Amino acid sequence: MANRKKVSRRTFLRGTGAVLVVAIAGGTWRACDQGVFSTGEGPAFEPWEQWRGEDQQGPLALVSAAILAANPHNTQPWLFRVSEDRIDLFAHKERNLGPIDPLLREMHTGLGCALENLLLAADAKGYAWNLTLEPNGPEDNQVARVNLSPAPPRPSKLYEAIPNRHTNRGPYERQKRVPGDVLGELAELGSDLPEVRVLWIQGEERRRIGDLLVGATEAIIQDEEQAAASFRWYRHDWDMIQERRDGLTLDSLGLPAPIRIAAKMLPDFSRGEFDKGWLTNTRDVHVATASAFGLLVVADSRDNKLRIQGGRLWQRMHLWGTAKGLAMQPLSQITERVDREASLKLEPRFAHGLREIVGSTERDVLLLFRLGYPTQEALKSPRRPVKDVLL
Repeated sequence: MANRKKVSRRTFLRGTGAVLVVAIAGGTWRACDQGVFSTGEGPAFEPWEQWRGEDQQGPLALVSAAILAANPHNTQPWLFRVSEDRIDLFAHKERNLGPIDPLLREMHTGLGCALENLLLAADAKGYAWNLTLEPNGPEDNQVARVNLSPAPPRPSKLYEAIPNRHTNRGPYERQKRVPGDVLGELAELGSDLPEVRVLWIQGEERRRIGDLLVGATEAIIQDEEQAAASFRWYRHDWDMIQERRDGLTLDSLGLPAPIRIAAKMLPDFSRGEFDKGWLTNTRDVHVATASAFGLLVVADSRDNKLRIQGGRLWQRMHLWGTAKGLAMQPLSQITERVDREASLKLEPRFAHGLREIVGSTERDVLLLFRLGYPTQEALKSPRRPVKDVLL
């Protein structure tokens, strides 16, 4: 075992034949132990298959859809209180990202994503709904109240896309651009959320946003507290994935299948290895292969109601894109540095950089994302079951 740990990870991952070498050398036991042959299986992934099961009836069926929403680092920062005619959504603030999300921007955006899934499920399951954001004021942990009443079922393509939506962190097709009319349709999805707008990054601004994104990734890695807070949500061990049912896994990082399989058979990543790979992927995959970059902009990115509305639109866009064969990924490094600068009263380097790209002091960037056509399938992330998120 000691000799195995001395093997260079770079050398090991260089060729796909390395997988066979490990197997022949007796590594098959580790492959089984690490779930190499069980991608997307086990209790941690059951919510993706059971979300419309027979035991998910009434308002609980809405929560089953909500927990499959996009959210930051797969922290799943939500709690629900359910009755026959109402669902209350709460922020689970103990599941926050700490220095990575010091102003809780990403937490509330993720809660908006969960809310959008819940409302789509309400329509599909035969409920009319009335939504109130922050019913007890902005200082309370309750972020939304949804009153329910019977109505004819209104299923939608967005609802049907819920179990197929996964963040795709892999490479996108370099030679295939997303047409302008598709970008227009995506932006129009928020017509009922007029306080959130979509800006598309084009021309010279694409290079500037890419450079700023790589710079923000480097800044996070160099920030000891931010880097540690991010790495805390990485799950390498198969047993840990099944036990905690949250966080980022090798399957969710968008690695090519041979490298992903080989990496599972190696000892756990160190934080340094993880950070180096993250920076490389940001520069050579996320920036280099994006067909387009988009920004969700609001009047004030510190307003939780606007964050929740932005999360609703992001979830809606991601579901629509899934149904159309598009791959999508939020890229939060820049806004994470913006909030870190604000919380520590540092020079606002990244805030200024974003403002120059947007070209207006009246529009505040809530979320940056990329999209394109996938070259590989996005895999499932673990999820906590409904029973674990109920109050």
